[in-house]
Amino acid sequence: MRNSMLYNKIIKTLGAEARFFEVSDIDQACRIELATELAQLLIFFKGAIVFIRGAKFKVDADIPVADEDRYVDLDIIYGLNRDSNNIFLKNSVYKDRIGEDFYTFGESVSGDQYCIERESGKIYYWYHEAKYESEIKFLIAPNLIEFITHLMADEEKQLIDKTKKIISATFDF
Repeated sequence: MRNSMLYNKIIKTLGAEARFFEVSDIDQACRIELATELAQLLIFFKGAIVFIRGAKFKVDADIPVADEDRYVDLDIIYGLNRDSNNIFLKNSVYKDRIGEDFYTFGESVSGDQYCIERESGKIYYWYHEAKYESEIKFLIAPNLIEFITHLMADEEKQLIDKTKKIISATFDF
C-alpha cells in the first residue's frame, strides 16, 4: 500500500488522470503476468493513466528520439479497464514485435512503447521506427519504482499548451 500512496503523489503532481475510453472485447489469451509494482499501480488507478500536461523521463541511453537534454516523453500508462488502452489488449497487439521476454505498459506521444523485461523487471524504451535490431530497445531504468519516481512534468509541453489558449488578433479596417 505504501507504493500506492507514493504513486498517487507522483502521478497527481505530474497532472495525470485516469481516463476511461470505449469498451471492447479483450481476448483472454492476451493476458500476461504483471510485475507486482505495476499491478499495484494499475489497481490503484483502475483506468489508463494519461499525462494530460505531459511527462518525461531522462535517459542515459543514446535514444534517437530523446531531446537534446536526453528526455523521452510518456503519454500514457495502460490500464485494466476493458477499453482501447487496456494493458492486455496492447500486449496482444505488440507481442510479436516486442518479443516474448518483454511486455509493454506505456506509450510515448510518437507511439514508442515502454516495456518491462519479464525476468529482471528492468524498464526498456522500445523505438518502433528503428532500422536496425541494435536500435530497438534501450535500457532506461532498473525497475518500475525507479522509473515512476524519476518521471518529471514536461514544463515545455505545459508552456506550449498555455500559449495555445492565448488568442489575439488586431484588425485595422
